[in-house]
Amino acid sequence: MRLIHIALSIALFITSNVAFSQKSHPDEAKLNNGRELLKLGKYGLAMQALRPLTSAFENSPYQTIASFYFAVAAYHDKQKYVARDMFLQITRQYPKWKKIDEVNLWLTNLYLQEGDYNAATLYAQKIQDEKLLQEALNFKKQYVKKLDFEQLELLLEDFPDDKEIAIALANQIISKPLSEQDRGLLENIVSVHELETSKYLVDDHLQSVKKDRYQVALLLPFMTNELKANAKYISNEFVIELYEGILMGVSDLKSKGINISLSIYDTRQDSSTTARILKYDELKHMDLIIGPLYPGPVKVVTDFCYKYKINMINPLSSNSEIVGNNPFAFLFMPTDETMAKKAAEYMVKTQRNKNALIFYGNNSRDSTVAFTYKQTIESMGFKVRYMSAVATENAKNILNLLTTTMKVEVDQSEFDELLDNGKVRGNMRITEKEYLTIKPDSIGHVFVASQDPALVANTISGLETRGDSISLLGFERWLDQRNISIEGLERLQTHLIAPTFIDDSKPKYDEVNTQYMKRFNAYPTRNFYIGYEAMMTAGKLMKKNGQSVSIRPGYRPIDLR
Repeated sequence: MRLIHIALSIALFITSNVAFSQKSHPDEAKLNNGRELLKLGKYGLAMQALRPLTSAFENSPYQTIASFYFAVAAYHDKQKYVARDMFLQITRQYPKWKKIDEVNLWLTNLYLQEGDYNAATLYAQKIQDEKLLQEALNFKKQYVKKLDFEQLELLLEDFPDDKEIAIALANQIISKPLSEQDRGLLENIVSVHELETSKYLVDDHLQSVKKDRYQVALLLPFMTNELKANAKYISNEFVIELYEGILMGVSDLKSKGINISLSIYDTRQDSSTTARILKYDELKHMDLIIGPLYPGPVKVVTDFCYKYKINMINPLSSNSEIVGNNPFAFLFMPTDETMAKKAAEYMVKTQRNKNALIFYGNNSRDSTVAFTYKQTIESMGFKVRYMSAVATENAKNILNLLTTTMKVEVDQSEFDELLDNGKVRGNMRITEKEYLTIKPDSIGHVFVASQDPALVANTISGLETRGDSISLLGFERWLDQRNISIEGLERLQTHLIAPTFIDDSKPKYDEVNTQYMKRFNAYPTRNFYIGYEAMMTAGKLMKKNGQSVSIRPGYRPIDLR
C-alpha cells in the first residue's frame, strides 16, 4: 500500500542516521545487512538477519530499530500476525521511543486489515504527529469505504463520534435513489458531525429569490400522439381538464400582478420519455414543476428536482409515498394519513356511540388509511370492535357479517362481556325470533376505507338491510360510482371524506365558473378546479416567499371549497 511505503521510507531514512552515529558497535553490520535485504525485497532473509538483534537477551543498542525492521519485513513476507506482535512488543517495551508514532500507524493499518476497527482506532488516537495522524485517518477512510450500509450503521452505533464512519455512511445514503434514502438518519449525521449541508442537500435555509416572473414547467401525460391519431377519442380527458384549470390560474394570477411563464411538456406515461425531457437545459432553471402524474415519471422528476433544488407539486395524488424523503416535493391534495386523521377527529366529535367497524381493501393505501383512522379514534376513547381487509372477490363477506342472524340465549351482561372479548354474539329483538349477530344499534359507525365498488355496495346493502342507526363513513369518489345513489347515502347518514369538495355558494365559484364557460364553452369539472386552485396557490406562495421556499404547513389556499 502506498501509505505503508511512505511510513517505511521515513523509518529507513532515520535508521541510516542512527547507524552512522554508532559505527564502532559490532551489531551495526548485522543491522545494515538486514536493512539491505529488506530494501532488496528479500523479506525472509531480512527477518533471519535481524532476529538476533530483537532479543532482549542480546542487549543490543539496535534492538528497537531492528525490531521495527523485523516487523516491516514480516508484514511484506505476509506474516502479518508476526508483524503485529513485534509492533506491539515495541509499544510495550519502548513506549517513549521517538518514532513510536510510526509503530502506531502500522498497528492502525494492521488492525484495520484484520477488521478490528476498535483496536485500529485505539492506536490511531495515540499518534501525535499530524502528518502521520492524517495517514492513519486515510487508512480508516479506505477501510470504511469498503463496508456496506448495514456494517457502517452498526459501526456508527459503536463509535458514534467517529467522523470517518459518519461520512462514509452519509455518502452511502446520498448515493442511493431518493426513494430509498434514510433522510432522517442522514440529517442527524450531518447535524451531529457538522458535515457540509449543501453536499448532502439537507440545508433547510436555501436562499429564496423573489422575481418579476416565475418559470413553471408543466409535465403532464398529454398523450399528443393519441390526439393526432384519433381526434374524436381522448383517453386522458382529465389531464386536459387539469391543464385548462392551470391556464386560467395563470391568467388570474397575471391580473393580480403575478407573472407566470408556463412551459408545457408531454411526459406520456413512461419514465424514458420523461428522462429525455429532463435533459433540456431549461428544466434546470425552472422555479416550479407541476406534475408528473404516473409513478415512473414521478420517480425520475423527483430525483431531478432533488438534485437541482426545484419545488415540484403533484396536483392529484394523496399518496405520501410519492414525495417520499424529497424536501422539494409536495402533494396538493391532503395525504391519505391526513384525511384519515381528520375524518377520525370529525367522527369523534359527531358520534355518540363510540363503537366502530372498519373494512378496507387488500392493498397498502387502504391499509394505511384504515390503521391511521383506527389509531386516531382509539386514542380519543373510541373502540374498533371489528376490522378486516377484504378482497374484491370476498366483498360479500361484509354483507354477511352485517346481516347474519342466529338464535342465542344470553342476557345483556353476558353479551357485553362477549363483545368486549371480541366474540360478537347477538341480543334479542323482542318482536323477532331471529337475532342479528351484531346487536342492533350496538355500533355507532362503519368506515369503509376503500374506493372499491364491491366493498362499498355490499356495506350499503348490509346497512340498509339492518335498518338500525349505524352511520357510514367513506369517500367522495363513491359518488362517481353508478350503482350508488345519493338518496341511499343520505338515508344511511353517510359522511364523505371530500378533499376536492367545492362550495358553489361562494361568490368566487360563480366568478370562476362564468370565466370558464366563456373561454371553453363548457361546464368546469372537478379536475379543472384542482388545476386552477393548484396554480393559484403556487403562484401566491412564490409571490409572497420567493421561488425556493417550501410550501409551509398551515398555508390556506384560495377558498373555493
